[in-house]
Amino acid sequence: MSELVRKYELIYIHPGNLPSEDVEKVDEILNGIMERMEAELLHREDWGVRTLAYPVKKSLEGRYILLRIACTPDCLKEIERRLKISESVIKFLSVRLADDFVQEEAKPVVNGDEGEDLGVAAVIDDEDEVDDADGSDDADDDYLGEE
Repeated sequence: MSELVRKYELIYIHPGNLPSEDVEKVDEILNGIMERMEAELLHREDWGVRTLAYPVKKSLEGRYILLRIACTPDCLKEIERRLKISESVIKFLSVRLADDFVQEEAKPVVNGDEGEDLGVAAVIDDEDEVDDADGSDDADDDYLGEE
């Protein structure tokens, strides 16, 4: 391999209703390209089916797949070319990672006392919400030009 091997992150989206067999076919194609062009698969993660922000090729949901690979720019071009012509991929994005990027395993945040995962929680004070909704704030009246 005469070209410099770089690390890339590639995310691609299948339609949400695509059968698992078709997802596996795309994986086989990509693995074949990587094997033929001597690339290395560093990490693969299936994020599952999620709702898209906007319809893409008439799909409202998509199955997200994340890949981290070490390959040459020519290998990445071939992978992108295959994703473009694949009917079972509706969108993809590839990004070059830093040369010193190291794959780390995600660790859950743990409360030291109880040992349970901490989640993100939103606290809404019902009284504050009611005050804003009834329009009692005088600043709103000044903004609308009312006296």
